[in-house]
Amino acid sequence: MAKDEHKQRVRSLSGMLIFMLVSALLWLIIKLSDTYTVTVPFAIHYVDIPAAQIITDNDQEFSATVTTSGFKLLNYYFKNKKNRKIDISLKEVKYRTTDDNVYAYSSRYIIDKIGDFLASNTTDIQLTDDMQYFNLSRLASKKVKIVPETSFSFEKQYNYYGEPLSTPDSITIYGAVEDVNKIKEVRTKTITRKNVNQNVETKAKIDLDEKLKADIDEVEVSVNVEKYTESEVVVPITIPGNIKMHLFPEKASIRYIVAMKDYAIINSMSFKAIADTTDMFFNDVLPVELVLFPNNTQIIGIDPKEVEYIIVK
Repeated sequence: MAKDEHKQRVRSLSGMLIFMLVSALLWLIIKLSDTYTVTVPFAIHYVDIPAAQIITDNDQEFSATVTTSGFKLLNYYFKNKKNRKIDISLKEVKYRTTDDNVYAYSSRYIIDKIGDFLASNTTDIQLTDDMQYFNLSRLASKKVKIVPETSFSFEKQYNYYGEPLSTPDSITIYGAVEDVNKIKEVRTKTITRKNVNQNVETKAKIDLDEKLKADIDEVEVSVNVEKYTESEVVVPITIPGNIKMHLFPEKASIRYIVAMKDYAIINSMSFKAIADTTDMFFNDVLPVELVLFPNNTQIIGIDPKEVEYIIVK
């Protein structure tokens, strides 16, 4: 008996909750079906701007008075602020100059865009001003070098052969004078490869500050890769100037890494080591310096790093 009473109470409570939920849903539908007149903010975002020009007040905010249903307003309020913007294409809108760098166009373009955004009749949308204004200025420009950015891991003994190259090797950037003047070079997006053992030819996007524009947005990148080996040469240690002295030892061993393709053209004549006599009167030994070596080698070490000496009178 008690169990039946409990079931009855559960059914009654469930029925009441369903009734309240349906009532709330019907109330919400009725309210959303009503017509409201509200003032809502938007942002104008200009697109298709000529490459050599800039709009200094892009994404400017404005308010529109809209008369529409609650359902349609939900489409507005459910979007976050950065998505509440109207794109105006300078290829489509008919604008005219009104003053130095100041241009104007009919607000009708904005009203049409808001109508599309809210799926509302344009007759239900009002703006305070009949014309919209924006500043369109000529950009400063500069030609700068493109530096390919790479992050490679190589198979054993392989490595870069020379610097990565881009085609074209330079780019014309546009922007405000103060922004353009800061730029000395432009890098590409990082190109990543693993276990590399051969040349790489690929495309890369230009990594450009959003304040700047460029005449291109992508380049061809060439990365030369070679197999390397370690080698060693022995060279005499030269005494600079006309100083007469004996060195102990008189020769130095130089260890270096070189690409296999260049191995045969590197010999002892490609290197020059000297004894640095700058502080000879204050030290018992002289440091050994390498003053000549091929650009296509990587020096691992020189032995000895210091030599003893005796001045000959």
